Amino acid sequence: MLALRLTLVFLVFALISACSHHSDNFQGIKLTQEQSDELNREALSIASERLERMVQEAKKSESATTYLSTDLFLKANMSLMEGDFVTASVLFKHLTFLVPDDEFVMKKYAVSLIRVGDLESAETVLKSLYGKNQDEKVGLILAGVYAGLDKEKEARDVYQALLKKNPANEDACVFLSKSFAISKETAKAFSQLSKCSKADPKNGVYDYYAGKIHLDRENMPAAIASFKKSFQRQPGYTQSVNALGVIYEESEKFSQAAALYEKHLDVSPNDNVILNRMVHVLFQLEKFDRVIMYAERLADYEPDNLNLKVKLGILYTDAKKYPEALSIFKALLSVAPGSDKILYYLGAIHQELKQYQESIEYFNQIPSNSGLYSDSSLQMANMLSTLAQEEHFAKSGQQWKDVFLKHVNAKLGEIKSLSVELSVIKSGFFEGIGSYREAMECMMVIQDEKSFGIQHKYYLANLYEKEKRFDDSSALIMTIIDKDPKNAHAWNFLGYSLLVRGLKMDVAYDYIKKAYDLSPDDGYIRDSLGWYYYKTGNVKKALQELDVAHKKVPDDIEILKHLALIHEELKDFSKAKTYLENALKHARYKNERDEILSRIESLKSDRIPASKEID
Repeated sequence: MLALRLTLVFLVFALISACSHHSDNFQGIKLTQEQSDELNREALSIASERLERMVQEAKKSESATTYLSTDLFLKANMSLMEGDFVTASVLFKHLTFLVPDDEFVMKKYAVSLIRVGDLESAETVLKSLYGKNQDEKVGLILAGVYAGLDKEKEARDVYQALLKKNPANEDACVFLSKSFAISKETAKAFSQLSKCSKADPKNGVYDYYAGKIHLDRENMPAAIASFKKSFQRQPGYTQSVNALGVIYEESEKFSQAAALYEKHLDVSPNDNVILNRMVHVLFQLEKFDRVIMYAERLADYEPDNLNLKVKLGILYTDAKKYPEALSIFKALLSVAPGSDKILYYLGAIHQELKQYQESIEYFNQIPSNSGLYSDSSLQMANMLSTLAQEEHFAKSGQQWKDVFLKHVNAKLGEIKSLSVELSVIKSGFFEGIGSYREAMECMMVIQDEKSFGIQHKYYLANLYEKEKRFDDSSALIMTIIDKDPKNAHAWNFLGYSLLVRGLKMDVAYDYIKKAYDLSPDDGYIRDSLGWYYYKTGNVKKALQELDVAHKKVPDDIEILKHLALIHEELKDFSKAKTYLENALKHARYKNERDEILSRIESLKSDRIPASKEID
């Protein structure tokens, strides 16, 4: 008999559970929402009637009452925890008939009724309970139900009764003051909060809610004062710090917000809410050196926050903490293996570390539909060019050269928008290994491209010079001057070209002087002027101009080599060596490095003829 009864309870429970979830398909028939709701109501009514009969039967026996009440409670409580409030409310309703004096069950029943929106029934249950025991928790729930039913007076009566019994009842005080504030009775609201604050002077919640009321009234100074008073009373009170910080942030007072958050985090170092705000503010202030420690701490408490980890990885990269950055991005890649951004970050970091093969491996995984595909293709071309040049001078075959040329030629056919950039890289490779004709040809084929600009013309003209095609070089530079007669760099190029070849020195000077008059502060033009003075025997004026040029452009190799040569002529070999060593640091190509190293070695024996030129 007991087994049959429990089985029946289970079947009824299953029926209630099934009907408490809307279904729009019944035996293959498509139902409207209205039909589905009606079907559920009918099924629920049938199940409830069955339970009622079971309860009436069980009440005839104490043992049956015990078994059935236990089973109903377990199933009702499980439904409540799973969020199936309809089933819970039906089961608790019938359970209260079995155990009408069980206050715990009555509370659960009231909660389930509130969850399904049956506030009127919840009110009846809670009034009965509160009348019996005056329990504070029950009173708070009852007052909340009154408020939900717009019974403001009844709600306030309960809150005031609770506060009379216990002046330190924080929830009653806050809800009562909220009730006054909603009704625009702000004086009463502030008075109530002040009274509670005096009863509990170390609690910052009352000043916090006073601040919120001031915010609603758009009284910003009073709101700020209340929030400050709140965390003065209770230094670790997050809500007040957050509220005041948001006010600062919205006013773009990020430094004040950061100072506030920092002070709070000294007291509560693991406050995730304020840690998040601190990281955000320090990013706004671009205080990347300070943000790392807060971002690290936050990442420890939010291990699944992928956006935060990406930010932390970027911070490590900016701070040149490359091992930490790689660790972060590799972990992220395991979570999101196809992420183009993470692949790009990993490629960029390895590139910065000059670990080109590892970098290329990551860049090569970026799909062609990614916005980062074009740039990653360019970066790969640059690195492959470097590897191919190193291989060329090491005389270890041409594996990387073949890979480089295959990559560049493929991308030239695939990404038309990068034709100029890729051709420049290809030209740079040939220039780097001394194949100036091939470098020149790479640039010549893209002259008609829209993105072929002035800097590209200068580069091609320079390659013409190296191939001794001076007429072509001059003609190309003249196309710049024809469009812009005041282009100082173009005049300087023409003058310096004549100067290096030792031709038409007066014309060379006129061109350089014209460039100087147009742009007297340009370091490259001052170098040309200094070199003219050197070539015409005025070493003193040459040194003056070259010193100015070096201050303007301290890392230019040609200027450094010119200074070295002049100091050699002045027999100041120590300074000459210093300038050459500095030039060596900035040399891009091996032939440049070899030439500078050779001169440094010659300096050691003090045998360099003063007339030897470096151009």
